[in-house]
Amino acid sequence: MPNDYATNILVKEAMPDADMGSTYDAVLDMLITRASRLIDGMFKRKPGAFSVDMDETRYYDGSGGIEQWIDELAAAPTSVSVAESGAITSYTAWASTDYFLWPANALLDGMPYMRLDIDRLYGTKVLLYRYPKSVKVVGKFGFSTSTPKEIEQATIIQTVRWITRGRQAYQDTGAILELGQLKYTLKLDPDVETLLSVARFQRLAV
Repeated sequence: MPNDYATNILVKEAMPDADMGSTYDAVLDMLITRASRLIDGMFKRKPGAFSVDMDETRYYDGSGGIEQWIDELAAAPTSVSVAESGAITSYTAWASTDYFLWPANALLDGMPYMRLDIDRLYGTKVLLYRYPKSVKVVGKFGFSTSTPKEIEQATIIQTVRWITRGRQAYQDTGAILELGQLKYTLKLDPDVETLLSVARFQRLAV
């Protein structure tokens, strides 16, 4: 199952005036999952992309050059292999010194790797031949291996919003009696929109 981006403990800590105990834990867990998948969908990413903890294997057609675009990779790949003769029954493992990961400072900047570039100076490889399904990459595909704080906070806020609205029978408005105001709840929470507007979370068009 894809990882969620918050816990019911964090959500309850964000609702200090609501003594919920464990009564709503199952509901909170369900809403946290739905908020997490909503965020994935907003960025057109696979479920759990902001908290990846398992390797998967993906294949790519060779680029025919020295640069190989891949899907977002949340950490250095576990392995890179290439069908150098074009036969996908025989892959040759490449050493990590045969290629660079791009962008070079991706993890320091809180971003994923997106490309493999052949190191033609110190590596042993010169080209990624244009064979179909000839590049095999094993690694943690996604945006990050641990949930960014902005994504975590957005998940918490959206979950709190849903559970609060549910306790108001899912009305479109909620009264703030002390202020004599009506609070409208039809739109995505503006704080969530702000948190998710961070530029580094946007997908790079390639």
